[in-house]
Amino acid sequence: MEWELLRLKRTWLLKESDWTVMPDSPLSDSKKTEWKTYRQALRDLPKGANPKVSETRRGPELDMSSVTFPTKPS
Repeated sequence: MEWELLRLKRTWLLKESDWTVMPDSPLSDSKKTEWKTYRQALRDLPKGANPKVSETRRGPELDMSSVTFPTKPS
């Protein structure tokens, strides 16, 4: 369950940033590089991660304090 929730969050963050690496992205080359680095860090996230799940009224949720996500470029 923990890994499934971690993958869902990671997939959402990757999809949210897809536009940054498209050929027609308005970003500069240096910004594209920052985003590529961020996206690679997301893909590498499971290495060394120890996700925990919290039970909430809505059901199980990823305990965000148990995983350190990479910082999104500005």
